[in-house]
Parts: sequence; C-alpha cells; structure tokens
Amino acid sequence: MSKAFTKESDGDDDEELGLPALPAGARNYMTPGGYARLRAELFTLIDDERPKVVEIVHWAASNGDRSENGDYLYGKKRLREIDRRIRFLTKRLEMAEVVDPAGPQSPTPRPLAPSARSPFWASTRPTV
Repeated sequence: MSKAFTKESDGDDDEELGLPALPAGARNYMTPGGYARLRAELFTLIDDERPKVVEIVHWAASNGDRSENGDYLYGKKRLREIDRRIRFLTKRLEMAEVVDPAGPQSPTPRPLAPSARSPFWASTRPTV
C-alpha cells in the first residue's frame, strides 16, 4: 500500500511544547543565573549541536535513498527539535526581565507612628 496520501505522526514532530504561553505584554522574570543558563543553552544549540546534526543530515542525504535512510530521518527529526527549542529560548529571552534575588525582598519597612502611650512621647509631649 502506498503511503503517499497518508500522514502518520508520532505525536511530537511539529507540536509546540506543552508549556503555557505567557500573556501578551507579560514579562518573564528570572534571576541572572537562570538567564545565563538559558542563554548558554541557546548558544550551545546554535554553535555546537545544530551544525553537527546538519553535517550528519548532509552526509546521509548524499547517500541516496532517503525514505529508508535512518540517519537522514532521525537527523531531520533532531533538527526540528533543535529549531523548536531555539525558537522557545529566543522568545523567552526576549521577554526576560532579570531581577536580582539579593536585592530587597520587600519594601523597606516604614517607621511606625509613635504612640501617645510611648514613654518617649510621654516625656517630650508638651503639657497644657
């Protein structure tokens, strides 16, 4: 039977990640360490992993019959996975707002208004 007009999918070829999308205009708050890790992963994918897989796919495509060529088929699948992750990381880093966790966790406490019963105010309060 010819598979020319059937689409068989293993479920994860072109689907986006199952992560919820951030609302429009929302910021993606992250620590400097988290930002650095995502950025390092992005550059590793772009500079190291993707060129290696492209080379493998190029070699496999030069072998001829691509329909039964496992290196070609799995290489193309891996390229789609890498490209999907690159798009995800790029979007997250564009929306990122780096916050420093060492900064103040809450606003500085305001001094409480002195009470009339306070010993300090009792001694400095003018008497009428």
